[in-house]
Amino acid sequence: MKVYLSGCSLVLLAGCAGPGDRLPDIQTGHVEINGNTPCITYAVKPGDRLSFVEIANHGGEGDSFRKSVSEEAVYPQQGQCLPTLGYHFESGDKYAAYYSLDNPRDERERIIEVNFSMP
Repeated sequence: MKVYLSGCSLVLLAGCAGPGDRLPDIQTGHVEINGNTPCITYAVKPGDRLSFVEIANHGGEGDSFRKSVSEEAVYPQQGQCLPTLGYHFESGDKYAAYYSLDNPRDERERIIEVNFSMP
């Protein structure tokens, strides 16, 4: 009986993944370097809205940039670069960029991830 109660308690304490525990859908984007500016694109779905941007510098000073995009709605368009919001990229450094997207047609958030080096 103790084993049964212990097992039930363990299951209740550990919890189970349910409809409210959805992890984001992480997708890989595409990067082309145009001079000193990266052009980051991905497969746009109608209704995508940019909600958060994070750019991390893995070389040099290792600084990061985070920006919540809530003032003005940004709706990415197919074939257009995602905004870097004025971030300054240094030559020779490695970067990772994450773009969080909301879409009323999707159940979960999507994150576009890219890793690249500046020439």
